[in-house]
Amino acid sequence: MPKPSEYKAVLFDKDGTLFSFTATWGTFCDRMISHLASTDEALKDRLAETVGYDRHAGQFKTGSLIVSASAGEVDEAWANLAPNHDLDDVETLTRKELNSLPLVPTCDLNKVMGMLKAQGLKLGVTTNDYEQGAISQLAEAEVTSLFDFVCGSDSGYGRKPGPGMIHGFCELNGLTPDQIIFVGDSTHDMHCGRNAGAGLCVGVLTGPATRTELETTANIVLSSIAQLPDFLLNHTRGE
Repeated sequence: MPKPSEYKAVLFDKDGTLFSFTATWGTFCDRMISHLASTDEALKDRLAETVGYDRHAGQFKTGSLIVSASAGEVDEAWANLAPNHDLDDVETLTRKELNSLPLVPTCDLNKVMGMLKAQGLKLGVTTNDYEQGAISQLAEAEVTSLFDFVCGSDSGYGRKPGPGMIHGFCELNGLTPDQIIFVGDSTHDMHCGRNAGAGLCVGVLTGPATRTELETTANIVLSSIAQLPDFLLNHTRGE
C-alpha cells in the first residue's frame, strides 16, 4: 500500500458520501412510488419493500437494492410490480425525477474538494446512479469543475462493486489502482475498492451503513468526507 503522499487521486461515491442519501433518495422513492401505484396503498408498500425502503419511516435497509444496486436494476424491480408500466416507462420516469431531486451536500464540498486538490490529488465520482443524474447534481451544487472524472452505471465501466469504474479512471489518467483512495458510505463501495485493488478504502458514516458494518471491509472509517483532508495530512506526517 502506498504512503499517503504517494496517493494520486480520490474517487468518491455520490449518494451518502457527497450528498445526503435520505434527503435525495427518500424523495425519489416517494415520488416514483406515487407515480407507479397511484392510490393503491398495498402496491405502494410492495414497491417500497422490493427496493428496501420503509416509506412510513423514511428509512433504507443497509444492502438493499436502492442502496447497492444500479439505477437500472431498481427500475427493473419496479417495472416487474407496477401494472400498466413497462421498463421503458419506469426508466423515463426515473430520468425525469433525477433532474429535480433535493440536493443536500454532506459538507462544504467546495472547501473539502479544494483542500484535497491543494494536496495535488485528482478527484472523481463513481455512482450506480445514471451518469446524467450525477452530472446534474454536481452542476446544481456548483462543484463540477472540481472533478476530473464522473461516471455512472450506464457509462460503460460496469457498476459497483465491480472494479470497472476505478480501473477506467486509472486508465484515463495513467494511474495504478494502488494510487487511488476510494471513499464511500456502503459496504458495496468498500467491496468495489477492494475488488479494484484501491490503495486505501475509506468508509464514511453519512449513509445508511453503520461503523461496525463498514469496518469489516474499510481501511479506515470517518464521520464524513470533511475529515478526509486532515486525515491524509496527519497520516502523512505520521509515516
